[in-house]
Amino acid sequence: MINIFNIRDFTERAHNKSGKEFDKSLLKQSIKNKNSIGTAVGKTHLGTPFFMDVTIGKTRLPNEPLLTFSTQKRIVQTVVVGSQNRGTVKELISANDYKIKIEGVCIEPGKREYPTDQVNKIIKLCQLQEALEFKNDLAQLLGIEKIVITGYNLDKMEGQPYSQRYTIDAISDDDFFAELNNRNKSIPK
Repeated sequence: MINIFNIRDFTERAHNKSGKEFDKSLLKQSIKNKNSIGTAVGKTHLGTPFFMDVTIGKTRLPNEPLLTFSTQKRIVQTVVVGSQNRGTVKELISANDYKIKIEGVCIEPGKREYPTDQVNKIIKLCQLQEALEFKNDLAQLLGIEKIVITGYNLDKMEGQPYSQRYTIDAISDDDFFAELNNRNKSIPK
């Protein structure tokens, strides 16, 4: 007996979110321009193209998970005493790291068994204690090349056998370099 699964429906039910229907007229345009965001980079077990593939380290996440990126600016607000103007003086100090939320579903279409291999890959990936390469079209636009996984969750999927919902929380990781100025200044005695 062959099982047919709709990955989009599973993801929508698992995370209570639904995406906008993909405009198939864009498919021919995006495949012509290999540098465009959303180019089909692979296919699911059902032959459906991946458009926002996600690879962390050397692990390609299954079934095109949902991604959320967020960040905030660090701004110091100073009240000007005695001023006739309303408000504060704002000073941008820096920008925080990006917070990344990855929500996906492990499922192996055509199999009537728990997706043990996919779940084990997710667990091993999340237990790594290092910054990992992060490959995704949208992340590339934001300048994110590495992430650190801060937490993960394997959650229940009521009434949906042979599948496993997961969430990975991560933050962006940028390399910092120090500049050394070797000026030959004499130190006063």
